[in-house]
Amino acid sequence: MLQKSDFIKYFQSSITKPEYKGIGTEHEKFIFHCENKKRIEFDGEISIQDLFQFLVNKGWQNNEYNSSNQLISLTKNGANITLEPGCQLELSGKILKNVHQTCTETYEHLNELQEYAELKNLCIIGLGFDPVTKLEDINFIPKDRYKIMKNYMPQVGSRGLDMMARTCTVQANFDYFSEEDLIKKFVVANRIQPIVMAIFCNSPFRESKYNNYKSNRILTWQDTDEERCGIKKNFLSKNFTIEEYVDYVLSIKNYFLKINGKYIDTTQYSFLQLLQKLSNDEKVNEYNLTITDWINHLSTIFTEVRLKSYMEVRGADAGKWEMICALPAFWTGILYDEDNLNYLWKETENWPQESILELYKNIPHEGLNATLMGEKINKKGSELLDISTKGLNKRGYLNSFGQDESIHLEKLKKIIKEQKTPADVLIEDFNQSQDINTIVNQRYY
Repeated sequence: MLQKSDFIKYFQSSITKPEYKGIGTEHEKFIFHCENKKRIEFDGEISIQDLFQFLVNKGWQNNEYNSSNQLISLTKNGANITLEPGCQLELSGKILKNVHQTCTETYEHLNELQEYAELKNLCIIGLGFDPVTKLEDINFIPKDRYKIMKNYMPQVGSRGLDMMARTCTVQANFDYFSEEDLIKKFVVANRIQPIVMAIFCNSPFRESKYNNYKSNRILTWQDTDEERCGIKKNFLSKNFTIEEYVDYVLSIKNYFLKINGKYIDTTQYSFLQLLQKLSNDEKVNEYNLTITDWINHLSTIFTEVRLKSYMEVRGADAGKWEMICALPAFWTGILYDEDNLNYLWKETENWPQESILELYKNIPHEGLNATLMGEKINKKGSELLDISTKGLNKRGYLNSFGQDESIHLEKLKKIIKEQKTPADVLIEDFNQSQDINTIVNQRYY
């Protein structure tokens, strides 16, 4: 029978060697019919199923099916294409050694999608929140675990279904090399995450209107499920421990267990209660939890920084290609440079925890205009970019033009210099045209 110590050991056993330094990038996007601005359906003549067959002809392989024997994911060379509940398409990239490689991977993926889009008159866009579609007009994909989540979400927040069907993000994944390294990475990432989120704000529209928010995606996550989302105060502490994270995850309601091939709704119980056999369901109590159940449960923790067998830095609105490249570049220069990580560990220790949490709360509305300790965050954003640049310079991975990975930070430096997030640019465009169609019609490039 599993014990708490097994879950602590799960993270300890995931510690890898410093020379590996893998980089994984995940990014989601919306697919619309250009003519009527309706989201692509799961099945039909022009659909996800048809797109998947197109990609199979490009070398992708069938990977996972739902209970109706419909294809719901593809795989190729260590990368996976999966679906979010509202048919948002996600690439979970291969673990790569440098940002140039992940940029190339992303470019090739988007080119394949664009080829299909041009054949079918589709628009593929990277925004953090669907700019036009009403929730009731979206059909959730037929996937058993999503049915459970769909029923549970309205009980714990007012925007959980929006999160599932109307948001898109980009995130980067990193290895950790010791318990101390994991703790430093996790705490530093949580402390500076609101600033990064502000730079990447890219979802100012909701149902064809600008509603005075820079990021409707972040706003949505902040009212999805408070216990499993956001930034927790103890995540900001220098005294944070792996055991503390395990205790936190154990306390969270468990969405489901997969028993004899069927998904069982367990949303009324925390993982700890299931471990202690406190369920009212005899079938659930007779089932012995496995590490696979723990791994599944970890994947349903939606904090802005998440620990698994690697660390996920979440929180950024989806964007165009250059922004997808910029996110792993930024975090690589900080998290994979020991001097930079140690510097920020000490430097950010003096940032009041309540101030960081207040900043996080204000980002959806204020973006780069938000303040930390009475100072606009664009200055701290600039300092963080300088730190990341030094780390990327030091790594010395060059592309075919002799440029190191810091080339992928140029877009972020422009955002800081002009104090205009992608959302601010979209708002300006919308104010001139007053036509949301001009936004949707901007394809991925």
